Amino acid sequence: MGYTKGGVDVSITTETHEVNVDQYGDTPVNDFITSRRVQVTVPLAETTLENAIQIMPGASLVVDLEDTSKRRIEVPTASGTSMLDIAKELVLHPVTNETWEREDDFVLYKCATSGTVEFSYKHDEEKIFPVTFKGYTDDRGRLFAMGDITATA
Repeated sequence: MGYTKGGVDVSITTETHEVNVDQYGDTPVNDFITSRRVQVTVPLAETTLENAIQIMPGASLVVDLEDTSKRRIEVPTASGTSMLDIAKELVLHPVTNETWEREDDFVLYKCATSGTVEFSYKHDEEKIFPVTFKGYTDDRGRLFAMGDITATA
């Protein structure tokens, strides 16, 4: 989706259920993971109509029949849209690495953005679409990977 400005942020949170027993008071004897969440926030610097369509579920491009330079996107409410149905893989790969260097890669196996975006028009700054991609578990129970996903067990 092009260039970014300001860095890409990854947030991983894990929630647990703490197990306590009477014999040890409030001291936990164990924890069980109850959920794990991941999201990636990307400040897109290429604020094109084509990119806006990709980050707005259900959006479509309208091109004038007589003058194809006249274009706009139409964005519906998209109420009831399944985010999992539109989820795709997202790979973060540092630009300082060669394409074959995948040790620093971060991969969301399935993710989507709801289309929540705030941006400003400022005379002394670029227009940026800060987009948050939310990760979903894939059909194999995987949420994300770090490193070279071509590595086999």
